[in-house]
Amino acid sequence: MSYTLDEIKTQMEDAGISDLWGTKREVKELPKILNDDEVIKYGCSGLNNSNTVLCLCTNHRVLFLDKGLLYGIKSTEIPLDMVNGVSYEKGLIFGKIAITNGANVTKLEQINKKDAPIMADTIKKESIKYKEVLQTQNNNDSSQHEASNNTDDLIKQLRELKNLVDEGILTE
Repeated sequence: MSYTLDEIKTQMEDAGISDLWGTKREVKELPKILNDDEVIKYGCSGLNNSNTVLCLCTNHRVLFLDKGLLYGIKSTEIPLDMVNGVSYEKGLIFGKIAITNGANVTKLEQINKKDAPIMADTIKKESIKYKEVLQTQNNNDSSQHEASNNTDDLIKQLRELKNLVDEGILTE
């Protein structure tokens, strides 16, 4: 089951997204793009490589969508665990953000100046949360693996002790 357009619009309203200038076509594509477990945390419109795009931060990724008249939809994403840094600038009218992931810097320019700090802060917070969840999952996987190894080691030791009892070296 995927989200309906109305459910996505409700998520966007709940996230406080107000500026979607020039991105109505991109919003209509979201039911095909968002995963079932994805929740929109914030978003705005701006320019990326001279194209007007919809930029969304979800609980899994930062998504840049550009729906062209001729070339269809162009989607670029940065998984939240790959975000190394986020910065923003505010000018008189517009703001901009830069997202660093590895050696790449993705820029979103001509954002509504009030949206720039909110978007940057949301990406930072969601990235930290996402990395903590992944770390917890990795720790749980390691604990389960260690418990499994401990059980295997215990069974091996019991078998060795049983052999020593059978040989008469140890008494029951």
